[in-house]
Amino acid sequence: MVSIIIVTHNQKSFLSRAIDSVLNQTSMRWELLIVDDGSDDDTESFVKKYFLLNKKIRYLKRQFNGVVAAKNFGIKNAVGKYITFLNPEDEIKPHHIELRLNYLEENPEIDLLTGSIDLDLLKRENPTYYEKILSSQNKEAILSNSVLFGRRKVFELLNGFNDVEYYETDFIVRALDYFNIEKFEAKTYIVHIV
Repeated sequence: MVSIIIVTHNQKSFLSRAIDSVLNQTSMRWELLIVDDGSDDDTESFVKKYFLLNKKIRYLKRQFNGVVAAKNFGIKNAVGKYITFLNPEDEIKPHHIELRLNYLEENPEIDLLTGSIDLDLLKRENPTYYEKILSSQNKEAILSNSVLFGRRKVFELLNGFNDVEYYETDFIVRALDYFNIEKFEAKTYIVHIV
């Protein structure tokens, strides 16, 4: 099973797209943890309609402590053999989980997958932002670190994320000492800029 972690703070208006994209996955081998990092915009009542209807969805409310602490809280509460993340404003294509899960099960020597962002929608929604990413000297870092999908042991051994500015990059650098990391090519994570 894959634990999908969404961290939200006052982002109720974006959540339905992210949650619906999880519900529409071709693989049902997942749990969804929605970690509410101290929202005061009625996120709980909005999310309630989802977690009351689907027992695969768990809602975890906590006092505001920032996205890194909230992701680490999600990791500690996850029960899946694999862990991944979804930003509340983003979405995943229907075969996102299935492709990655199958790949890791077929390749036991690989511990962590990175990358796989589909920028086509971003190009149409926000061409200026899209061009800024493509022209950046850090393009590869921007595009590869945003989507982490890995074995639970990776997140546990590294004690989750460090609370630093580029926490995902820091996580990958620390993981390089212990684990096999591969960039996954299927572009099934859709970014929305809000």
